[in-house]
Amino acid sequence: MFGRARAYEPPVGGTPVRLEAVPTPAARTGTNLAANAAWLLGSNIAYAACQWGAVVALAKFSHPEALGYFGLALAVTNPIVLVTSFALKAYQSTDVRGRYAFADYMNLRLAANVVAAIMVGAIIAVGVVTGTAGAVLVPVAVAKLADATSETCYGVAQKHERMRFVAIAKTLRGALGLLGLAAVIVFGGSVVSGAWALAAAWTGFLLAVELPYAGLLESPFGAPHAHVLWRLARETAPLGGVAGVVALTQSLPRYLLQLTEGAAAVGYYTALASVVPVVSHLAAAVGNASAPRLGWAVLSDTRRYRGLVRGLTAVAAVASIVLALGTAAFGGWFLRVAYAPDYAAYERTLVLVVIAAGFGVVNTITYFALVAVRRVGFLFAIYSAGMVATGIVGVVLIPRFGLDGAAIGAIVGAAVTAVLGARAALSGGGAR
Repeated sequence: MFGRARAYEPPVGGTPVRLEAVPTPAARTGTNLAANAAWLLGSNIAYAACQWGAVVALAKFSHPEALGYFGLALAVTNPIVLVTSFALKAYQSTDVRGRYAFADYMNLRLAANVVAAIMVGAIIAVGVVTGTAGAVLVPVAVAKLADATSETCYGVAQKHERMRFVAIAKTLRGALGLLGLAAVIVFGGSVVSGAWALAAAWTGFLLAVELPYAGLLESPFGAPHAHVLWRLARETAPLGGVAGVVALTQSLPRYLLQLTEGAAAVGYYTALASVVPVVSHLAAAVGNASAPRLGWAVLSDTRRYRGLVRGLTAVAAVASIVLALGTAAFGGWFLRVAYAPDYAAYERTLVLVVIAAGFGVVNTITYFALVAVRRVGFLFAIYSAGMVATGIVGVVLIPRFGLDGAAIGAIVGAAVTAVLGARAALSGGGAR
């Protein structure tokens, strides 16, 4: 049932871990890649639907400026939270040798939360974001920090292939957050109050459900050791840098629109771009489910690793093409029904945004493949190239073409990243 037991190796981290038989991929009865992907796919669809539902609530029951404030708050907090997250979940789920204990990951996560909170506070203190935008920024930051901590809990669950827990917990947390925000907005509350309802729901669910369950798998608590946290941070910092660059790339169009067009334009673009998390979560479901297998393949069979990468990339490319064609056919109808009639004027922009999201699907797959071979430095380089391309095109085109210019910039940046990432992943492999 469990396969070959591992010879004892003291963990690199400072918190001891329980010695147990380590199941090999072939011996893991009851779990397989298809089942894991199905659980995560379903939950990510539901979670993305909940995130989209928040946008719908703001679009239908508020005004574009309110949605713009919410979108701008996400654009500010996402890069900060992600760069300080060190992409711990991806690192945990492929840490098949158990070099660090769950407590080490959690200690680093909590320390990073403090740093992120200080950074958000500094942005507000110096007046970069003011007024209603600043008031929305605080609860959105709280919600995103709770979300990052939940992801660390999911990381240890994925390492033990408890995909069912990850799926159910993520779906419930998303639903509770949507219920809180939507209830406030529908009954006439402000976007600030709605954001606080979202933050309260996510934080409460983390403390009541996710953290206790993760503790049943491995202890989340242990005395922090500075040298261990520093070592883990140094190893995962490139992954955090990559995540931050990805988030900053997605946020750049909103920054530029805010500077040139105002909060309403940010609101319209936020509504159109809300399809991106849906597509990204679909890809992430497959990537997360594949992560342990990619990790094992790198250790044992380079040919199998490359075959997995080719297959996953091909599926991602085909799915992206189908999605873009569907958007071209039904995009206008979708915008009228989902949001409001005035959003339908941006049908062309929606098609462009979906094309960019399609390249992002390929990027998600190659991200997991390159993490498995620990080519995180190269990941940072290729995603930085995509960010620069997005910024340059956006600066040139947004003042002239508005939202269309923002979407074209996103396409160019995602395409640059896709080409470089696919080449690197398909040439990867070998022992870590």
